[in-house]
Amino acid sequence: MEKKQVSKRLYVGGLGHTVSKAELQERFGKFGRVLDAEIITRKDDQGNPMKTFAYISVSISDADLRKSVMLWKLLCWSFQ
Repeated sequence: MEKKQVSKRLYVGGLGHTVSKAELQERFGKFGRVLDAEIITRKDDQGNPMKTFAYISVSISDADLRKSVMLWKLLCWSFQ
């Protein structure tokens, strides 16, 4: 039975400031087809990075999404 793929936009916080789009696509591509990855870095008044997060659009089945979220919570991925 084929799983129905749906497009989801996921928020991923707590990323290292040097994370690349390719790294995100590689990591999240294991769970579904990555459609887009947008990395956002907030900076302080002096221009130093304070917070880096991403929005990742992925085509994934609901079952695979639930499974991947459980794994993401258990794993500590280092992007630094």
